[in-house]
Order: sequence, then structure tokens, then C-alpha cells
Amino acid sequence: MDIERLKQKILDLAIRGKLVPQNPNDEPASVLVDKIRAEKEELIKQGKIKRSKDDSYIFKGSDNCYYEKINGITKNINEEIPFDIPNNWTWARLMSIAEINPTLSLDDDLDVSFIAMKDIKAGYTNHHEGIIKKWKEVKKGFTSFQNNDLGVAKITPCFENRKSVIFSNLVNGFGSGTTELNIIRTANTMILIDYIFIFAKSQYFIDYGVKHFTGAVGQQRFGAPALSKMLIPIPPNNEQHRSVKFAGNILNKINYISNDVSELKTLISRAKFKILDYYFGENSCYKSYYTIN
Repeated sequence: MDIERLKQKILDLAIRGKLVPQNPNDEPASVLVDKIRAEKEELIKQGKIKRSKDDSYIFKGSDNCYYEKINGITKNINEEIPFDIPNNWTWARLMSIAEINPTLSLDDDLDVSFIAMKDIKAGYTNHHEGIIKKWKEVKKGFTSFQNNDLGVAKITPCFENRKSVIFSNLVNGFGSGTTELNIIRTANTMILIDYIFIFAKSQYFIDYGVKHFTGAVGQQRFGAPALSKMLIPIPPNNEQHRSVKFAGNILNKINYISNDVSELKTLISRAKFKILDYYFGENSCYKSYYTIN
């Protein structure tokens, strides 16, 4: 039983819109992305954020091909689309629907969580540990984040080992930690951070990151520039909720089953030893001729 491949398949289906039935009554994801763009425009007008020269808008043309508009220039990106998605989904660059590596400004004496790479669990789980430190001790030379941010390891082999987590229960809601993280933050509830978490655990995400590694062998990283421009499939908001819930339930059941399998193997092995002990005696010379398979 290949548990890891089974988990990969679940997430693969989730980000392709094949895990749960599609609801034709859901508001199309293209409308959702338009709302996000409108919010950003308002924030730009208010001077709260600056317009990026790489602002991207992806849409499907009447010819059923995908196009991207950047700085008033539109180009066909159909060859860049990695896989098919349902008709009411859309594609976007990650930087268009989330903030990448945002900064924090806090009071120096505020207690915050400090999280090292070893404190982030690898695999398909969502768990981290941490200790308490003063903000003034960790505000420089580390990566900052807050509750509900997604942290993704950027250095090999932590990246390939899926060291990624949604930060929660941080002291006073804030934290700092290893510099080897990229931070992804969603500014609204239209894009669930839990959906991006699933996306970040998918094999498509891992393969893309490895393909865009930079740096010397042994110190290669999936940097923020490549992460920002990565294409992410966007489902309708309701679909995000359904996929996250269904995928979470399945992964929990798989973990439960895999733990049972491991415990069962241990019990069987112990039972075999007990049988040999009983049959031949604890110090029998015959016992050395038997192996436990």
C-alpha cells in the first residue's frame, strides 16, 4: 500500500476540480478574481499599496484560449497552462491573489512565537511547534508572519519534503522564524488559505518549485520571484470550501488507516517473536535459525 502516492493523488484531484462534483450554480471564479482586482485598485487609490509592474490578469478568450494582460499588453499563454480545469474555474498568478513575503511592524517588547525549520512538520500534515521570544530579538534577520499565513520551506530538501504549514495559535497572533521560508498571505476570504495549503502540498507545486530552483547544489531554493509568478488554478469560493473539507477528511482517514497498518505490523512481529520464545525456549540454540519476515 503506497500511502504517499495515495495522498498525492487526492491533492492532484482537488486542484484539478475532480475531487468533488462541480456545482453549476456556483459563482464563476473569474468573477471572484475580478472582485479581488477591484479591491486592489481601491487600495492603490487609497495609497495603501503600490501597483506592481507585473500585475497580471488572465482570462479565457472567445477562441477558448487563455490570455494574460500585463501593463496593457495581452499575450496568448495557452502553452503555459499545465492542465485542464473546469469551465467555472480560472487561472491566476499567485501574486495576483495573495501577498508574497509581506512585512510586519510591531512593538519591540511584544511577545511573539519563534519557529525554526525543525518545528515545522513535513509531509501532508499541518502542524508546527515554537517558543516565545521578544519581537526586538527576532525582528531582524528572520522571516516574519502572522496567524493564518502559509509558510512554505524554500530550501532543498525541506521544500521537497513538504515542510509547509498554516501558522496558528501564535503568541499575540504574530511570529518570526527561519529565513528559509516563503510566506503567502491572502488578504480576504475569497481565496481560502486552506486551499492554497492544499495547492502547496500538491505534486504539481513541488515539481514546479524544483524546476525553478536557483543556487548551488545542496543550497538550492525556490525563490519568491518564481513563486510569485506561478500559475494557480482558482475554483469558485464554494468549491474551495468543499474541496478543502473533503480532502481534509480523506487525508485524515488515510492517516488513521496507515497508523493502524503500522501498529498491526508491529503487533504481528512481536507475536512471532513470542511464538518462537514459547516454542523453542528463550535460550534455545534453534531460535537463531529462524527469522522474522
